[in-house]
Amino acid sequence: MNWEQHLLEATLLAKQRVLSCLQEEPGYKEVVGVGAGGDETKRFDQVAEQTIAEYLQDYVDFTLISEEAGVQQHGSNPEGYVILDPIDGSTNVSRGLPIACISAAYGPEPRFDMINVAVVREVFSERCFHAIRGKGAFSNHVAIRPAEPRPLERSFIGVDDEFPPKLVSNSSLASKGRRLGSTRHLGSNALELCYVANGAFDAFVDLRGTFRGTDLSAASLILNEAGAVLVNPQGQPVTGRCTNEDRYSYVAARDLKLAQELLRLVG
Repeated sequence: MNWEQHLLEATLLAKQRVLSCLQEEPGYKEVVGVGAGGDETKRFDQVAEQTIAEYLQDYVDFTLISEEAGVQQHGSNPEGYVILDPIDGSTNVSRGLPIACISAAYGPEPRFDMINVAVVREVFSERCFHAIRGKGAFSNHVAIRPAEPRPLERSFIGVDDEFPPKLVSNSSLASKGRRLGSTRHLGSNALELCYVANGAFDAFVDLRGTFRGTDLSAASLILNEAGAVLVNPQGQPVTGRCTNEDRYSYVAARDLKLAQELLRLVG
């Protein structure tokens, strides 16, 4: 089974159907329930998830772990796990902001150290990030690398810091932004992690402890294969399970030195 090729094709088909639905009927932005991850499920989330599941089940038996449907077994003899965030950036999509992605990963077990294939496809552009363990990370089949080192005050940092409630907290990175070159949050964390992998961001920080393993699974492999780092608040590599129940805090950075510097900055 060529998992990379099938995930590339399945996510492309899902993207096309989502865009078609959004253009044809505004009702596809309606809330239709609450997903397994705890967030509202929009109709376009369902379209993406169902498209990918239906595509893959024509080729292989697998267990799906998805932010919307939860855990589903497809076929009687699952070959492994497909870990899916159908639309990361749903709020952006529902409000007409063109920043969102489809995140899909495969592994024989739903753990970060077992993820072997990853695809993060932008919904509103032609860019697609993908990786195979041990073979590097790519954007539209062109190899990607993180940014070159630069001083912290010139670094471009993504931050998901629950602004403004934590702005006055001593642990808030945003409150210390004067030491950073520039900060951003685009509303699609999986995509922003890939922007660290390709050098657009120098780092991305999310220390809320709320980021799901399903959201992190594909981007984590892309980051590592590109040569960037993904560490927890103790500065150790992020490990654990890629499920809706497991939540993470992390710093993704172009190199370990910058990750450590950011962790020191927030104490």
